[in-house]
Amino acid sequence: MTDSDGLTDEVQDMALDTLAEWLPGYTYPETGPQQKITHEATADDGRYIDVRTETVGAYPSDARTFRVWVEVEEL
Repeated sequence: MTDSDGLTDEVQDMALDTLAEWLPGYTYPETGPQQKITHEATADDGRYIDVRTETVGAYPSDARTFRVWVEVEEL
């Protein structure tokens, strides 16, 4: 959503930048396999990021890609 002064877009961009910075890494589950998470891409319009996950360890899996959308609305 866009507002007249562009603040909504700015907040949305900051939220996506934060996700893109903090999501990459590895999960450390108590049970089950470990997952590697990689930031793949950010949309040109700043509306979403693509994240890639894959199981690592003794039985690696095929990678899967997810699209994470962020929508910001002023309350």
